[in-house]
Amino acid sequence: MGSHDPWPTHDAAPLPQSIRQRIAQLPERINAAREAPGGRPLLDGFSAMRIYTTFRIALAEHFPEDLGDQGFDLLVDILIYEWLGRRIGTQPNAPFGIGRQAADTPRIKAVRDAGLILLEPDPDQENILTVRLTSGARARLNLFFDYMARYISAL
Repeated sequence: MGSHDPWPTHDAAPLPQSIRQRIAQLPERINAAREAPGGRPLLDGFSAMRIYTTFRIALAEHFPEDLGDQGFDLLVDILIYEWLGRRIGTQPNAPFGIGRQAADTPRIKAVRDAGLILLEPDPDQENILTVRLTSGARARLNLFFDYMARYISAL
């Protein structure tokens, strides 16, 4: 696993500043005359591209590049699980768990090796490991989603 600054700065962006400036200059909307019900302009192709590109840049700024999409998806699954307090079909406040054999999969190893999750034996089930986000992972996710929400709201 490559090294990655746990607290990214804009100076550590994975794309050159020239590319970031070109992205920032993309028009926000092609056809502002097209509106959704209620008078809000529809999201057009350029705006969608701009959101997606910003998502990828912000993701690279907040998380190790070698974490991959599946690793990020796992972090989001755990965060949602924590917010809801349980997975559908489980008891309230039951920990997020995986089978012990799953701990050796590339996705779990990448997230664990990046220091973003903790795996602990489940006291009630021998073949299960409980999975928790580290405080650093939770902070990164919160910063990432706060940034994206503000960005999308500004469009």
